[in-house]
Amino acid sequence: MATLDTNEGYNEAKSKISAIKTVNQTLKDDKKQSSESVNSFSEKTKSQKVQSLNDLKNQGTKQANKLKAESKNQIEQMFELFMMTLPVGNSVDLLRDIFLKSTQALKPKITEIIIGEMISTLGCSEEQSYDSTLNQPIYIKVNQIDLFQTLKYSPDDKNAKFFYENADTGVGSLPYSMDRELYNRLQNVNVSYNTQLGGDYKGGSGQGLFDFEYVQNYPAILPTTFGDYIKVTLKPQLNNRTSVTDFLRDYYSSVDIFNFDILTANIFNSITGNLDYGLKKSKVEVEQSSWFLKVMKRLMGICNDPTKKIDVSGNAKLSDEDFIDDSFFELTPGDSKSIDQQVENILNGVMEFESCEGVKLPINEQGVANILEDVISQNSDSGKVSAIDGGINSIVNDKIWKEKLTGNLGIPFPSLNLKLNLNMDLALSLPRVAFKSILTPKTMFGFLIMVKGIQNELSTKLDTSFDDLSGFMKTFKKFVIGVIQKITSEFVEILFKTLKKNLRLLVETILLEIIDETKNKQIKMYTSIAYALLLLGEAVVDYRNCKSVIDEILKLLNFGLKQIGIGLPNFALASASLLSGVSSIRAYSNAVKNLQKAGLPTGDAPDGLPNMMNMALMGLAKGMNQETFENGKVEVFIPPLTITPAGITTPSKGGGKFF
Repeated sequence: MATLDTNEGYNEAKSKISAIKTVNQTLKDDKKQSSESVNSFSEKTKSQKVQSLNDLKNQGTKQANKLKAESKNQIEQMFELFMMTLPVGNSVDLLRDIFLKSTQALKPKITEIIIGEMISTLGCSEEQSYDSTLNQPIYIKVNQIDLFQTLKYSPDDKNAKFFYENADTGVGSLPYSMDRELYNRLQNVNVSYNTQLGGDYKGGSGQGLFDFEYVQNYPAILPTTFGDYIKVTLKPQLNNRTSVTDFLRDYYSSVDIFNFDILTANIFNSITGNLDYGLKKSKVEVEQSSWFLKVMKRLMGICNDPTKKIDVSGNAKLSDEDFIDDSFFELTPGDSKSIDQQVENILNGVMEFESCEGVKLPINEQGVANILEDVISQNSDSGKVSAIDGGINSIVNDKIWKEKLTGNLGIPFPSLNLKLNLNMDLALSLPRVAFKSILTPKTMFGFLIMVKGIQNELSTKLDTSFDDLSGFMKTFKKFVIGVIQKITSEFVEILFKTLKKNLRLLVETILLEIIDETKNKQIKMYTSIAYALLLLGEAVVDYRNCKSVIDEILKLLNFGLKQIGIGLPNFALASASLLSGVSSIRAYSNAVKNLQKAGLPTGDAPDGLPNMMNMALMGLAKGMNQETFENGKVEVFIPPLTITPAGITTPSKGGGKFF
């Protein structure tokens, strides 16, 4: 089944998942049904709001409601599907851990993505050279490489240190702590790297790539321009090569552009704002970071679907040929209001959870710092992920938070719900924060060296093209979109494969019931093999193409739940013998889906007892189909058949009546 509209496809998938879950629950209730009375739950003494906070059974629904408050990109849509497929009492910890553990495996891919998009943006061929600027100084503005104002703060600061590498490194060490070195250069005006450390900066190959120093004037412009610049003097590579591609690969192999510890710091800062608050960042700086994450969410909604044009809803689709103008990066009134609230909370040192009805909770600066220190101290990926999990537990059980939320009312503390909120925010923000963690001064430095080094139209306009983060995004739209699309597709693939496993478990329950209905061992064997082949077969899925992903999800959901059309062509009729026949379970599933679309309740009763309407529907479906199985018949009229010269008849469509 191919979908014409991506959103329609995701809605259809959600509808099918919800119906399948209800069917599975009714099957369980039907088997457990007895004449015994069920004890009612103890009388509720707390408000409905507090109960809902502690009702783990409804976690998926609550988080889905939170997601509905905003337009959703593909990861958010799939995340909703994932939440719907979780068993009762499960949480999103699983997906968070999968995402986190996968980031290390993505490191080499992300390096190649960055280099590839840089080369594409520069318009370079494999042999593009920078020999015209060899041994000639080029000047790069400091604020053009320091998009998030990291270099304004010392790596020895208790908060800023988490945005830098863990320690200084010696000349030629790999990976080299280039962000720390850039900060050190800014403390020594007109003192070059070579002069102070006794050699040019070395790439991953060990050869000297360039010398650099911090200067406060730009003599190439008359009159001389004063300001903050990094003066770079490029050196020839081995065999006097000056290839842009070779330079980028050599430079980026010498630094760690996707550091898990820095990623963790950015994750917690995006969720809690603790580091921005601790650094006493200005309102403008905090607004820029919030704006960046908001725009990143919008960019994550861009799909490689040529049938749709771009919009700013977060569900936008873009073909590679379409053009995005600067208006794409402008905020809607709703975005501005949301950012203003986020900025106000960060500047005031508080966090806000929707599930707590707008209660503002103080940021635990030291608690978050302890988490980051613990993550840094771990030597393995699994250890770092465990440290994050332990840290989230410690945050949500903060004594001040407990007092703030429960007071003297005796209300149970909703720690599980707060943890769910934090884990969900962490998982959903990871692709955006990953890109933010990549756009460090050292990453921008290597890129802009080559922008200036090849001396084309872009390099001549670079100094006046941008001075801040939003200017960079607009100037290098192609680079930004290319990188975020590819990073997002990596996380979509991870999420898709995890979701596929959950869907298999959901569909398998119904499939086995349908097989049991046939009372035929041969059909059981064939159906099991067919299902195994479906799941094991590797579909060709473009994870940047929203339609490709949702079509594959719907294919899984439709397995065993196919609806038969009418007026089929001959080739389809010839294959009808492969169908499994009418199923009470499928009929019931379709009925539930339609009831849910109509807004009728199909879940358990408020007191926790099974929904008797569901039981009645199941009995009705079984009764109707039993009558069909036992007494139904088909009479078919077959028209005169044409006989070919070979002496065989040609296929023809017959007509008839079922009753």
